[in-house]
Amino acid sequence: MNASTVSPDGGRVGADHANHALVEGAEEAVDQFVARVLRRAHESAEARNAPNEARAILELAHLFADELIASQPEFDRLGFVEAATEGPS
Repeated sequence: MNASTVSPDGGRVGADHANHALVEGAEEAVDQFVARVLRRAHESAEARNAPNEARAILELAHLFADELIASQPEFDRLGFVEAATEGPS
């Protein structure tokens, strides 16, 4: 997975920050950021009783996990999917 962030002036941040995203003024690992965004979407789908959307978000979590584990064999795939669909906000 090739991640990058955008600096405040719109430029790309260097490769040393490739595994982090700037979120609300603090750095957060890309996997944590993605899990948090997916979790919020999943919670929203469940709150609206939209099982097809919730299932699609679960499938997206699995796709992201597949990409992350391909680049980081020690990546906690199950923990990521759980965080993306069941973890606390």
